[in-house]
Amino acid sequence: MSGFAEALARLQAAMPDLEAAEVFVSDLNGVPRGKLIPASKLKGLAKGGVKMPVSSLGLDIFGADVPESGTAIERGDPDGLLLPVPESLAPMGWAARPTAQLICTLTEEDGSPCAYDPRSVLAGVVAEAAARGIIATMAFELEFYLVDPARPTPPPGPDGEPLSRTRAQIYDLERLRAFEPVMARITEAARAAGAPVETAIAEFGPGQFEVNLVHVADPLAAADHLVILKRAVRGVARAAGLDASFMPKPYGEQAGSGLHVHLSLKGPDGALFDAGDGPAPAPRAGHALAGLIAHMADAMLIFAPHANSYRRLMPGSYAPRAAAWGLDNRGAALRMPETAGPGARIEHRVSGADANPYLVAAAVLAGALAGLEAGLAPPPPVPAEADLGDGLPLPLTWIEAERALAESPFVARWLGAEFARIFAAIKRQERATLLARVPDTEYDAYLRTV
Repeated sequence: MSGFAEALARLQAAMPDLEAAEVFVSDLNGVPRGKLIPASKLKGLAKGGVKMPVSSLGLDIFGADVPESGTAIERGDPDGLLLPVPESLAPMGWAARPTAQLICTLTEEDGSPCAYDPRSVLAGVVAEAAARGIIATMAFELEFYLVDPARPTPPPGPDGEPLSRTRAQIYDLERLRAFEPVMARITEAARAAGAPVETAIAEFGPGQFEVNLVHVADPLAAADHLVILKRAVRGVARAAGLDASFMPKPYGEQAGSGLHVHLSLKGPDGALFDAGDGPAPAPRAGHALAGLIAHMADAMLIFAPHANSYRRLMPGSYAPRAAAWGLDNRGAALRMPETAGPGARIEHRVSGADANPYLVAAAVLAGALAGLEAGLAPPPPVPAEADLGDGLPLPLTWIEAERALAESPFVARWLGAEFARIFAAIKRQERATLLARVPDTEYDAYLRTV
């Protein structure tokens, strides 16, 4: 039996009443797109019997085709094959009827890898690491807001507290306990679906929380876990009469939501980042830090992919504005919480909660590998919050980030030139769509005053 057939047999034994499954891929924006298929049709996946348009991967955030990319009707809008990720087949504990979910990759119509399937992009970088004898361990930390669906705009928070009464709730156990029923169900549903949740905390903003995932020695699995977690958060929240928002800056006066990723590397001779008894980073950790710093601006569009992403990048917000690193310094883009022992790792703190985890993992791993390959030396660590002038400047506008990615030899080399071309085209179309819409703030400022 294939790996998927075995996974399906286990699921059916555990869920004899299984009715259907959501079979999906993550598009370049990280939006799940797929099909709801009857349980009886699941066996067909093992034989490549389920198809979906390859163009589904290249839609913009509004769900529209992007003519400039040439991925849809311009090439006949062909179907690709959905290839299952067997270990992701698991129950959807938040569904109203017995339903499972299954993460897939989407190939080209001939079965070859698609250059702009996010999971395939990450798989390519993981293969580059493996060719060098390197295994990467990763874990994601996700921040999000629980939102009252009747109050989609401020005041924030699921209980509608007025802004004048809100306060920072960071690590506030009372606030965490107040939402314990929902947070407990999120944790339970995520674990049942295959995402190994480790801890949950109350974050700064009202109704804002963070969930941390367990470190795993497989970047593809780590990204899968984050996709599963986000679906569990949103599904459980809706079942409880709430909404969940992964906007990086949903409220201008409140904390933004980030997506942090922890990275460690192991080679044939052991842990690459373990400095032994020294407090300074190991030499190869330094190379990785230097590579991440050198190429951070190139990948900024991956870390901050949407217009709202750049509202999060403000001074004093724990959101990086410069490429710099620090020892246990949450004000730097790169933090080394530990430099010695099995916990020696780099925390990459740039991404917002809106970023695609497969692309984030690919860019982070590629940056570290590029630094190791070139033997780059890192700059000195920064002791406090790094801002402009404290490290290499980052693109702090959407258009600057799009141009940096489109012109980047690093992105083309490690993530693929075709991926870079299509991703940049998507962002140009999204920007044009938003520029055509006049926001309420401009009516308030200009309609009757200029």
